[in-house]
Amino acid sequence: MDVDTRRVVEYYDNLAEIYDELYGQEQMVKYLKALAYIEGDRVVDVGCGTGIGIPFLSPRYVLCIDISLGMLRKAIARSLDADMLVADARLLPLRPRSFAAALAITVFERLEDAAALRAVADVVVAETLGSWLILR
Repeated sequence: MDVDTRRVVEYYDNLAEIYDELYGQEQMVKYLKALAYIEGDRVVDVGCGTGIGIPFLSPRYVLCIDISLGMLRKAIARSLDADMLVADARLLPLRPRSFAAALAITVFERLEDAAALRAVADVVVAETLGSWLILR
C-alpha cells in the first residue's frame, strides 16, 4: 500500500465514529437520488462507508466495499443485509460483469481518477447495459 493510500485509510478509519453525524444527511440524499438509476438485483457499492445508504438498496443483493476497515465496522454494526469487503476502488477483486449496477458515492472527487472509474465500470453487467452511478 502506497503512502497516499495509507493516508486515506487512516483518515477514514479516524473519521468513522463521527462520519454519520458530519455527513449522514448529505449521504442519504445522494443515495435517494441514486435510486432512480439503479436497476437489477445485484449492486456493488464501492466506498459504502458506514453503510448508511444500504437499506435504500433493499431487497437487492448488495456488496459493500470500502478501503477503510473502520468505516466497514460501522456498516457491520448496522446489521445490514449485505456482504462487506475491504478493498481499494482502484483494485477491485471482482469478476468483470458480475453486478447489474455499481455505485461510487463520494469516492472519486477528480476526473483524473479515470482508471478507478474503469475498474468500477468493469464489474457492471455489460451484456444487459447495466448502469453505474458516481455522485460527488
